[in-house]
Amino acid sequence: MQKSSSHSLKFGLVVLALGGLGLGSNVAFASDAMAASPAQIKDFAHAVAQIKPLNAQAHAEISQKGVSKAKQDAVKKSYVEKLDKVLATNHLSAEQYSSMLKQTQTDPAFLKQVEAAMH
Repeated sequence: MQKSSSHSLKFGLVVLALGGLGLGSNVAFASDAMAASPAQIKDFAHAVAQIKPLNAQAHAEISQKGVSKAKQDAVKKSYVEKLDKVLATNHLSAEQYSSMLKQTQTDPAFLKQVEAAMH
């Protein structure tokens, strides 16, 4: 069941990243705020910077008029594979990334730390 949970979380990240295009509604996100080390914050900031263009590309491909369901599924699969590589390169699990992403939305001090690490 671990793989299914992980897949659900990754799909949730895709939904969140693609702006909730109605691609799924049973999204599992980590909800506990974590105390991140400076290295984890830096890794997260790098991951965000690398994922942003992937989000834009996937969103653009899925949003094109007349895109088939098969093409949408292929784009989502490719996106998840690229997301996995970015997270692994930055020493983050999907759960950590999701938790930290949520924390940037609820914790202004944490958001400032992440923004500082991006520059």
